[in-house]
Amino acid sequence: MKKEKKKSTFGLMGALLINSILYMFLNTFMVAYFITLTHYDYSKISMYYILSFLGILLTFLFFGKIVKNKHQVLVFRSGIFLYCMYILLIAFLKEKIVLYFAPLGFFYGIVQGLFWIAAHVLINEHTKQKTNAFISFKSILEVVLELIFPIIFGTSIEVHSFSVVAKAILPLSFLQFLCSFFIEDQAKTYKKSYNLKEYITYVREKKQFQTVYQLFACDGIVNYLLDTLITILIVITFRSSLSLGILNTIASLCSIVSVYIFGYKWKSNPKILSISSFIFLFSVIFLIFNLNKGTILLYHFSSAIFLVLLRNAGDTKRYEIVNEDLKIEKDYLVEHQVICEVYLNISRILGYFILFIVSLFHQIIFFKLLLAFVTGIVILYAQKLIWLKKKEVVRS
Repeated sequence: MKKEKKKSTFGLMGALLINSILYMFLNTFMVAYFITLTHYDYSKISMYYILSFLGILLTFLFFGKIVKNKHQVLVFRSGIFLYCMYILLIAFLKEKIVLYFAPLGFFYGIVQGLFWIAAHVLINEHTKQKTNAFISFKSILEVVLELIFPIIFGTSIEVHSFSVVAKAILPLSFLQFLCSFFIEDQAKTYKKSYNLKEYITYVREKKQFQTVYQLFACDGIVNYLLDTLITILIVITFRSSLSLGILNTIASLCSIVSVYIFGYKWKSNPKILSISSFIFLFSVIFLIFNLNKGTILLYHFSSAIFLVLLRNAGDTKRYEIVNEDLKIEKDYLVEHQVICEVYLNISRILGYFILFIVSLFHQIIFFKLLLAFVTGIVILYAQKLIWLKKKEVVRS
């Protein structure tokens, strides 16, 4: 049993790490490519993301019942298979992706929804009390990958083309599919059938769970809109995929040390999280008042060292909070993950709708104002995370 559990954890880790590489390509370099093709029309990329988040939200709501009592690994593999189909589509459509951005965005949302509704539950089931170690170790390995792949992607796109690189990464999808065969589909022990309404009633008065859901309402802005916004600002300033790759690679060096020391060893205690939010705020203020290569570098390093700690702590809390209520762990694990995703994707949709409105004005000042708003959400995110961490310290 122990051997099977290790094999499952290994397969899950492998699939998630490959997903991180694909995410780097599709959510950084594809954004840059899309921006270039549309001649810096940010409204289309905003709508692409809005439709993709709507796809994720609907997929979670529709597949929650299936994932709870059926084969989670099968759903996981379905997401991986469709991921491969999506990459094939953008590789062969080339510049025509601009014409089909709406269906592509919605399809990408379904792909991500299938992958993550199974992945979140599998992480909960296979890591149990070792979630912090799993997430932190995954984060360290992801940062190592970020040292290598952004510079490879950036250089390859400059030398060849986006579509050629898209075709070249297809083998990663096949490898990801192979990793899924190491994951054991555990026998389900849920006593209750899937009932989202019943779960919402049960959890309504639980302050810590409500705070986690509020955390994920902020997370949609912190982990997604912020990245897209910074990518836009980098493209405006540097106008090069190679520069984007180099910046991401250099920043990743800082993240390795930060995650290992503060996240993995010290487990991101409340004081570290407070300091991280303050320093991140400091770097964004510089960026808002003076957008240039120097302030972008300062932001990038601040994000790599400090914002990564907030993000990791938030991701871990999504899984760890389940251990605080035996009934939720036994009966409502899938419902908990679905509610997290509902809050997350509603905030993503709202955030990218604001980006869509801002993009209609075509003025850098509005992007800076949006960055100021996003930074306020980051601080709120940090405060809720610190509150949860302090409660955790009190209980221990």
